[in-house]
Amino acid sequence: MRLTILIAVLLGMPILSVAHHSTATNFTQEIITIEGVIEKVRFQNPHASVLIKNTDADGKEIYWLIETGAKTTLQRQGVTLERLAVGSKISATGRKGRRQYTMYLREITFEDGSIFTPTPDRN
Repeated sequence: MRLTILIAVLLGMPILSVAHHSTATNFTQEIITIEGVIEKVRFQNPHASVLIKNTDADGKEIYWLIETGAKTTLQRQGVTLERLAVGSKISATGRKGRRQYTMYLREITFEDGSIFTPTPDRN
């Protein structure tokens, strides 16, 4: 009986040790704001993301990947895929990524002036 329990615990340990990554590993504490046009939206779990095209001062197009919480979390907070329509102009503020042209969303300002600020997941 003890052997059976020990085997069950050992087999279950990998499942228990799977952890969700922290945003601290991929994003700095530096807050930046980028303006651009939504090019693509990945509206899924465990993280949704928005790809925006920003044009810098020299006229060069730069694509920024903006990561945010899960699709279900965004939906509970009132953000739908339709709200993140491709072609929409936005201004995104968030934590600058450790990889170039990445950000973790803190706030989006839409063309109509409305602002969305995601509340963090409690996971």
